[in-house]
Amino acid sequence: MNIDRRTFVQRTGLTGLSLLAFGLGSRRAAADPDPAPDAKTAAAADNPADPEILQFRLGDLDAFVVHDGFLGLPSVQPMFAPEAKPEEIEELLKRNFLPPSRAALSLNVLVVKGKSGVMLFDSGAGHAFGPAMGHFLRGLARLGIRPGDVKTIFVTHAHSDHIGGLVNENNEPVFSSARIVAARKEVEFWTASAPDLSGVRITPEMKAQSLSGIQKVLGAVKGSFELKEPGRVSPEVELIASPGHTPGHCYFLVSSGEEKLLVIGDAVHLHALQFPHPEWTMTYDTNPSQAIDTRRKLFKQASADRTLLLGYHMPFPGLGHVRTDGPGYAWMPRPWVV
Repeated sequence: MNIDRRTFVQRTGLTGLSLLAFGLGSRRAAADPDPAPDAKTAAAADNPADPEILQFRLGDLDAFVVHDGFLGLPSVQPMFAPEAKPEEIEELLKRNFLPPSRAALSLNVLVVKGKSGVMLFDSGAGHAFGPAMGHFLRGLARLGIRPGDVKTIFVTHAHSDHIGGLVNENNEPVFSSARIVAARKEVEFWTASAPDLSGVRITPEMKAQSLSGIQKVLGAVKGSFELKEPGRVSPEVELIASPGHTPGHCYFLVSSGEEKLLVIGDAVHLHALQFPHPEWTMTYDTNPSQAIDTRRKLFKQASADRTLLLGYHMPFPGLGHVRTDGPGYAWMPRPWVV
């Protein structure tokens, strides 16, 4: 699905992209879901196949990453790293064996089966983003999970590529029996009559479109929300404030025994750029300077503690570690078999 920036705005209301061998019993996935977005990729996206799924164990928990799809963009700037010089971006993309004039971002949804039942971490993009996204429900079906089986959905933040899957094409709740756990600050921000979007570097019209799309989904599921402050929110999950990309953006630390996984939402969008340059932002950050501080703190702590991370927009399956690399950091994908 290759779309230009104008078409992306029209289709998504600028609320997506953070505005923006499936093998049970073995740890593998089918094909490469993050190829360079070209004509062949776009053609494949128009005929959606079953989504890629990675199964792994986290302590005593059964965990899965379901690939909701990907967003292909025709350029990196101006959406990403607006502070960077074009030649800097070109060099980093080349160093990471990525095309110099395109970008592809995965949407990785974590599913966990635990004592608290089936848990989701974000919900995918849903129906509003075209055929390259919105594959998550088919992935759940392959796992034998029906929407009514889902007990809890943990929302990192309220951009539409993270909450769009909460509703169907009629804006009706998909997971009608699930509780939806989110940071109180996040939901209260987006449902206010006039949220402060002055830090978001887009036009007033685009801001209005973004806000409308978010509020429409939040309004449809408002009866299922449990708004939380940072801290323990289930036996397995802790909510950790990580503001900047949005005011109430949060991480979720999932624990089982000695094993932990930190779900980092949209702390990072483009691994090839923002790990070596955590000071590079994206235009839909509500508070760019705060987003930088949050990202720096994450990289410093996660590299020191050797924390396993799940990045929503990292190349599928999105699991990996961060390590220091000269003055910056580097993303180290976790092998599918370890």
